[in-house]
Order: sequence, then structure tokens, then C-alpha cells
Amino acid sequence: MTDHRLQAIASMPLKIVWHENKTTFLSVRKEGGCLFMRVHRLFYDAPSPVLEALVKFAMRKDRQALAVIKQMAHLHFSNHHVAAKLLESQGATYDLQKIFDQTLTLLPIQDVSIGWSDRKRTGKFRSITFGTYDKHRRQIRINPILDDPQVPLYFLEFIVYHEMLHAVCHSKMDTSGRCFVHTGEFCEKERQFPFYQKAKEWEKGCLTFFKKRKSHGRP
Repeated sequence: MTDHRLQAIASMPLKIVWHENKTTFLSVRKEGGCLFMRVHRLFYDAPSPVLEALVKFAMRKDRQALAVIKQMAHLHFSNHHVAAKLLESQGATYDLQKIFDQTLTLLPIQDVSIGWSDRKRTGKFRSITFGTYDKHRRQIRINPILDDPQVPLYFLEFIVYHEMLHAVCHSKMDTSGRCFVHTGEFCEKERQFPFYQKAKEWEKGCLTFFKKRKSHGRP
């Protein structure tokens, strides 16, 4: 049993809770001479060196151990997919599925879904995330603030193209555990978008545009 394997590595009593929240792989606290660990289930059948890394990082915040943990998580989420939540692609102004299908002529990909994000966010307006690509679910979410007749179609098309690129140009991780999403290959392909310069120019002033319209959000 994995709990016993981890306990055999540790020099103090462990209490372990397994979870499937992909936002946090490992959280730790020490209390009363015991180490409490919340660990993502992706590590449950991990090889011994990875389990050793979990304990090392939990006990000493070992940086090399953290790199091993990140590499294991990166490998897991790159190769394991789960069903995506169904999202609406038809907006009040734009149809994302139509844009996605047209963009396939530039960037052929398979088994990727797209839709308007249903998440809402309020607060101070400092930045905007226009879209995200969830490689675990192979799903593109686009910020609904772009579903606006005053947002140029070419800009929305660029955002969709950008997120589709994430399904084509895989992120890379170095030996220290740093993940590079916008690789050289990614940036080169991004510049091949027909309206790249025009879209980047519009993007420069878009924060003011959306701020005036009091639009917020992260997909």
C-alpha cells in the first residue's frame, strides 16, 4: 500500500489524504510531531524515487524533489484525459464552433472541444485572460467578454488560434521543474496567423476598451 511505502521513507509519523484536485498536487503541515499530507492521486502508484521526492519536499522543501514532483505531474496530465464539461459555443454575437472549424484549415487538430467559459469573476481590473486550454480535458475556454460586436472578429479568431496552438505545441519542462508553455515552436507558429500583427495591435489597447465597458473575467 502506498501509504506504508511513504511512511517507510519518512522519519516521522505521516497522515495522508489522497485527492483529485489538480490545482494543488501536494500540501503539507506539521502538527504535534506528525506530518499531514494531502497528495494528488496521480502519485498513488508512483515509483519509489517519486515517493521519496514527495517526502523530501514535504519535510525539507527540497528543490530537487519539487522538480521531480512537477515532472511527474506534467507527464501525468499530458497523457491522461478526462471528459470535459459541455460548454455553449454559440454566443450572442459569435459562434466559437464555427470559428474553430474554420481555423482547422490552418491548424488541424482532433478531439478538442471549445466553448464560452461559464466562470464569473469580479474584482479589480488589472489584466484579462482571453482564453485557456485545458490539456487534461482537451478543452478550450474563451472569455465571454469577447462575445461583443465591438470586438473585432479577427481578434477573437486569433485568440482561438492561440489556444488551439497549445494542443499542437506541447509545453516543455526543464530539469529544475520549470514549465515553458510558449516555446520557440509555439511563437513561430503563432506569427503565422494571417492577422497576427493586426490582432496584436488591437490587443495593446483592449484593456482600456474593456475597462470602460466594465467587463471582467477569467475563463
